[in-house]
Amino acid sequence: MSASKSDNVSACQQEVAEQSAGVAVAFSSGIRKIRYIHKFLDVDEVVSSFDAARRKLAVTCVVVWGRKQNSRSALRYAKDRELPVLYVEDGWIRSCSANAHSRVSYSLLVDDVGVYYDSTVPSALELYLNLPDEQFGSSCGDDQLRYAARCRKLLTDNDITKYNYCRTPDSSVLNSDSRPLVLVLDQTCDDASVRLGGMNAESFNALLDRAIAENPTSRVVVRTHPDVVAGRRKGYLQSRAIELGIEISAAADNPIPWLKKSAVVYVGTSQLGFEALLCGCVVKVGGQPFYAGWGLTVDLQPIARRVRRRTLDQLFHATHVEHARYCCPVTGERQTLHDCLLHVQLQKSYFKRNSGKRVCVGITPWKRRYIAQFMRSPDGATRFSRNVTLYPDETLVTWSFAGAEEETLDTDSTSNAGTHGRSRASFGTRIRVEDGFIRSTGLGSDFVAPASLVFDTDGLYFDANNASTLEKMLNEYECTDDELSRAKQLRASIVAKNLTKYNVDGSDEGSYAERVSGENQKKILVVGQVEGDQSILRGSRNIRSNSELLGAVRKRNPDAFICFKPHPDVVSGNRKGHVKNNLLKKNVDLVEIKRSFVNCLDWCDELHTMTSLSGFEALLREKAVVTYGMPFYAGWGMTHDSVECHRRTARRTIDELVVLSLIVYPHYLDMDSGEFISVEQLVKKFHNEHSVKKRAIASSWVQKVVNISNALSFSA
Repeated sequence: MSASKSDNVSACQQEVAEQSAGVAVAFSSGIRKIRYIHKFLDVDEVVSSFDAARRKLAVTCVVVWGRKQNSRSALRYAKDRELPVLYVEDGWIRSCSANAHSRVSYSLLVDDVGVYYDSTVPSALELYLNLPDEQFGSSCGDDQLRYAARCRKLLTDNDITKYNYCRTPDSSVLNSDSRPLVLVLDQTCDDASVRLGGMNAESFNALLDRAIAENPTSRVVVRTHPDVVAGRRKGYLQSRAIELGIEISAAADNPIPWLKKSAVVYVGTSQLGFEALLCGCVVKVGGQPFYAGWGLTVDLQPIARRVRRRTLDQLFHATHVEHARYCCPVTGERQTLHDCLLHVQLQKSYFKRNSGKRVCVGITPWKRRYIAQFMRSPDGATRFSRNVTLYPDETLVTWSFAGAEEETLDTDSTSNAGTHGRSRASFGTRIRVEDGFIRSTGLGSDFVAPASLVFDTDGLYFDANNASTLEKMLNEYECTDDELSRAKQLRASIVAKNLTKYNVDGSDEGSYAERVSGENQKKILVVGQVEGDQSILRGSRNIRSNSELLGAVRKRNPDAFICFKPHPDVVSGNRKGHVKNNLLKKNVDLVEIKRSFVNCLDWCDELHTMTSLSGFEALLREKAVVTYGMPFYAGWGMTHDSVECHRRTARRTIDELVVLSLIVYPHYLDMDSGEFISVEQLVKKFHNEHSVKKRAIASSWVQKVVNISNALSFSA
């Protein structure tokens, strides 16, 4: 979406973007701490003036935050050195974080002329909107307007706003009155956008009085600012609304459903007034915000400088496409508005999955902060306990099956729950948590943070005794063509990048087994497991040890060349599963420890396993798989199974299995940013980090201590 702008509007921005290099100075440590701030600004780095002098850096620009009073020193620094100044502000879509001031930001507004909310002087946004129609149309033609319309619809359809970690409005409150809804938007006292937008306490009171007078038969509601609700700031209209008996909305819930229901919205300078326009409201503006003066609002204070008339999509293009900059919070790569909206949509889909109150029982301390991040939702609450009273509106969460079946939860008659606590027998839905199928770049037994977890409300994928959520989906879910196409691409990416569950290091040189096996021998890879693991106890009825597995494989294949690869946790010494030497000599031609699993898999004709996830990874690579238990991927017609599961009646393809097991079933999280991500983003991240090649099979005890410390102090 390139634009040919006047030198007045974007000379500095274009110069910086074209060079894609340089050093920016920011006096504010808050600016410097913004995640990927250098990517937003298209510079190599953003440093303090002290660092710039100490390192003798060639500074190309100075960055300040809006119209903050503490920017004076930075502005003097820029003037003395004749450096351009970039005024930075939060973008229209800031984040999905519970912390409104999080350093993870999806978008920023970068302006070399002024600040969008300061109506006393022009800004780059205003100059752009004021361009002659012919010049404006050269960068905002039909294609750009169609794109703007699609993005605008995606934004409103998904209730996307500036701060997206906000509760869903209570429908009983939202719809409590059948009269037409009129919203009056309050703001925080002495906010810069209020001061520089032509508003004050008197004009806010006048705005409320006008709303009441002009809508005598409507439901007039004053909506307070989230910072007022949180107690951080004071608003203008609360006392006045109480005095007049006007309803106040102070729930800090998502404003978009309120705007969609509103007929008329009265606003001073708030961005919500613009969002009201996007939702189709009549918007009456008391101040002089960026969206006023273009013929779309009823303006109580006209702005003489704004001489053009713009359509809603033209205004949306100018604000959200042309003027805003977007960076992926996970990778830092510059992205489009559409990419940003899809990312928010993904966060909100996880919020919906995580809604409700949960109590986590028996979760080891090092996992708690990670699980809390996986389960976060503005419509949910998570708490952890050892011996817990389960309240009637809470759902029990446990790690796997560890003690969960035998435990009886406390009923504490002295607590607030009174007699409402529940015993195990009266549970409703229970959620069991386990590692996902692409977990990390290191072993869970080394306390490496998980990048994927599964939350199963029916059972767990490795329990063949009962149907899990995954098994039910494999029996019933109808995959779309788009999902199958996505799965095919995902599978190809995983195979090409040699990713597995743990991605521990190993040699990728040609396997020794390839050199010692007979030319016409069947080559079998047998993958060891951790003995006593729940996946064996609940998924393998007859064979439950590595020794038994090797004996069964040799019995079925007396002339085959058998390579045994022990489980990484067994090799590391963290878990049990050792096979005695005499049994290895009897049943195995080669024990492979150094070569990577993928290297061994490439060598073999068949993979044999009890219930190991390695069988699934072999299917991804279209290898023949023989199972001696009933793992989640068996029983669907893709594997050669020694046992049967009569519940599994559907026949599935590998790509259908990928849709359900890798795309639909797990939760994915980027621990560095705290953001929910797609499986494709995780695959790319693991590959780009090169940690697959760098991480040793067994971490030292020092690394384990570091991993535990990171887990206990984790904060997104």
